Amino acid sequence: MMSKAKAVISRVWRSYRFSHHHHGGPQIMSSLQRCRQLSFLNSRMIHNEQNKDDDCIHDVIIIGGGPSGLFLSSLLSSYGIDSQILFDKRPEEELLKHPQAHFINLRSMEILKAEMPNVYDGIKREMPDVSEWEGFHFGGSVMGSRGRRLGRVVHPVKEPLKAGESGSAVLAPTTNDGGVHASAIPANNNDDDDDDESDKDNFISVCRPAHLAQNKFVSLLLNEAKQRHGGSGKCNLRYGEEVTAIEEIYPETQSKPIISIQTSHGQSYQTRYLIAADGVHSFARRSFGIPMMGTSTMQNLINVHFRTNPQLSDMLMRDSDQVAMLHFVYNSQLVGAFVCHDGRKGEWVLQIPFFPPYQTMDDFSADKVREMVWAGLGMDRHEASECDFDVLSIRPWTMSSLVAQSYVNKSNNLVLVGDAAHAFPPAGGFGMNTGLQDSHNLAWRLALLLHHSSNDRMTKSILAKYESDRKPIATQNAALSVRNYNRTLRIAKACYLDAQHPALLTTVLGSPPMSLLPLQTRQDMFRRLVRVAMMPLASLASSNSSLHATHIERNVQSILKSGGSLPLIFPKFEIGFSYDHDVLSKKEDGSNDTQGYYPRIKVGYRLPHVVLEVRKSLFPHTHDGWSVLETTSHQAEASSDSLFVTLTDISSQLRRVLSCKAPVFTVLIVGPLIASSLTSIKESVERVTKQKNTSLVMANILGDGHDVNESTITLIDSQQVVWKLMSEEPSYTAINACNAIVIVRPDGHISSAEFVEEGNISSVVEKIISQGLESAVGDIL
Repeated sequence: MMSKAKAVISRVWRSYRFSHHHHGGPQIMSSLQRCRQLSFLNSRMIHNEQNKDDDCIHDVIIIGGGPSGLFLSSLLSSYGIDSQILFDKRPEEELLKHPQAHFINLRSMEILKAEMPNVYDGIKREMPDVSEWEGFHFGGSVMGSRGRRLGRVVHPVKEPLKAGESGSAVLAPTTNDGGVHASAIPANNNDDDDDDESDKDNFISVCRPAHLAQNKFVSLLLNEAKQRHGGSGKCNLRYGEEVTAIEEIYPETQSKPIISIQTSHGQSYQTRYLIAADGVHSFARRSFGIPMMGTSTMQNLINVHFRTNPQLSDMLMRDSDQVAMLHFVYNSQLVGAFVCHDGRKGEWVLQIPFFPPYQTMDDFSADKVREMVWAGLGMDRHEASECDFDVLSIRPWTMSSLVAQSYVNKSNNLVLVGDAAHAFPPAGGFGMNTGLQDSHNLAWRLALLLHHSSNDRMTKSILAKYESDRKPIATQNAALSVRNYNRTLRIAKACYLDAQHPALLTTVLGSPPMSLLPLQTRQDMFRRLVRVAMMPLASLASSNSSLHATHIERNVQSILKSGGSLPLIFPKFEIGFSYDHDVLSKKEDGSNDTQGYYPRIKVGYRLPHVVLEVRKSLFPHTHDGWSVLETTSHQAEASSDSLFVTLTDISSQLRRVLSCKAPVFTVLIVGPLIASSLTSIKESVERVTKQKNTSLVMANILGDGHDVNESTITLIDSQQVVWKLMSEEPSYTAINACNAIVIVRPDGHISSAEFVEEGNISSVVEKIISQGLESAVGDIL
């Protein structure tokens, strides 16, 4: 079979060379596409033959079917890795019940737009209107009319951020009656609105962040995975089947160890790569003895999921100035944070601090929790008989700040993603987003390994690069999340609630001589002392003025005015992070966490958002795959033969446009080329493609007014932004340069970039491509 496949590849390659010399652009694209697909098929034929010999050794098994695991499974399917199974011990219906995480940040939305447009469109369709989640509210109750308003901040999520614009929230000034001035809220910038003509190309992203409950997001990911697995996905997506045993085995037919698993259904499976996506208590990670480093217990909490009926939902969402994503509530009956996942549909979660063993689950019985929810909402349940809610679940959980000591085991056949690799405080919403981006970074690396029938050296190098990319990002995001959590404690302290006091109390009760008392006695003492500490907060449960409440309000307002609120948008952390170790080694003190992002074209960084025009005539058979700009001004400018796209994630876009199964590295040639140089560059790209067995796609970025070569993918940068951004980098020398070369990894990050002097481009292009490949995966291709 292998020899037949090689013969087919050879015929197609000759066809491509013939088409290149004798025909126009579309035929080149078609032949290039067929070459990529059949090269991939050759790899899969090899693996299929091995599967028969080795009693079906799967390429990949994923343990954990949450966001990270499902996203990875779909990405692998897009790369043609069909020999994969996903296991999750939870039934599918349980996975879709609880909201959990809810914020999808800029980078995650960009990736979804480029890789899974159906999921991206589903998020935009299903998420609440931005006016319902742009704010955070601080006060004595959710309903501001029933309790003291301490402050409300509004985050910059309505309008796309511009270069250098801060992600800091704005304190909304109050009116005399306690309401919020409409002028304090940034003007809505819906897709229907016209953008300022002078600023429309200065946005930092083609996307905006989103707010959607995790169970709804998982439902979209699950539908996508099922479609990519052939409809139902029952053979590949095994929900309700738990992995109960894991071991490494050394088959005589294999050159390296593989992993064998057993499941609760009594079945055994073997795999080349096992992916641990099974959460912070990962069975897979623990099976290989990989420890988590950091703080395992920062705070215990009770998570209450409840759903309001239509009458209560309407009452809670009636006043726009009391609607918010998060409500931090402080009164004598409850200190907690309400998360409004979807107020119109009644989906809420309440997080309450929990102090075991001096509090138990008996303190959070269904009846007691209902009383807490009513108190937090600011309503007397007897006042509005038609209003009600259902408590759907009451669960304890532990907030941690942890990062795995290693992301890969010693044999390089177990890889950690998502919460199995890291756990953060939820403040800032980095947990799920970091996991999604782990999967995005890992998927193309696994595809490369499986396409190449990799050896030990190649496997170790590529997976080591995954760890060196993602582990520092997790460490950075963990520290940021802890700073964010501490910001919420600062607000509580302004209400005279010091988090150190219950910690000190639990320490005293757990130490001699107090520890000699019966546990029940100590529990009673703890409960009484907590009630006494919360009694002064009764002044916040009423909108009536009191000296104590006024003093607390001034404290909180002072913090919010100085930017001390919990932020929601972190431009430099969301899209400005780099895989450059020197950049990540710099410690953050928290003073610039919401600092604006400035686009850079530099190795390690994500390729920035630059508006490009694509000529449709070069792609007569498909326009799918491009990340098209959604603003009406760009749609209006697009002609019948053009569309406007983003430069961000150009490799993912080209892979989808060309229907290429293998991971694509993009070779961007910036600036005009004479015919002889163009031919030479194409030959160099073809030569490296063949030598490295790696998919390289060349694209030429030109300014306005240059002739477009129809045999080349051409992207029009009318403002020459790419050239300007490179010229601003001190590490590049632009003297006498007429072209620049940028190598872009499959995940959209830059792996090599250089200016090239006139007449010298054809001689250096292979060197720059090789440098880019080595930077991305090591010197192993």
